[in-house]
Amino acid sequence: MELEQHIQRIEEKTHLLLKKLQQVQSDNELLHQEIDSKERELALCQKTIDNLENKLKLAKIASVTQGAPTSEDEEFKKEIRRKINDYIGEIDRCIAMLNS
Repeated sequence: MELEQHIQRIEEKTHLLLKKLQQVQSDNELLHQEIDSKERELALCQKTIDNLENKLKLAKIASVTQGAPTSEDEEFKKEIRRKINDYIGEIDRCIAMLNS
């Protein structure tokens, strides 16, 4: 009878371990999905950064090629600064999402 009880405890522990294994595998799959999602978000953020860098280069080129500053040039610079600040805010939000 003692042997039967011992076998039963081993079976119970085996079943418990199998359940834990299934849970760990399930958690692992969810984590892989989350990683994939974060990688896609990161790729989007990188694309945004690349676009912003290109726009910044164009803005610098535009400001260099301009002669004496006029009021129109100043408005252009203000608009570029506003856009850059908006983009920086968007990048900060993306980075915050990636860090969470």
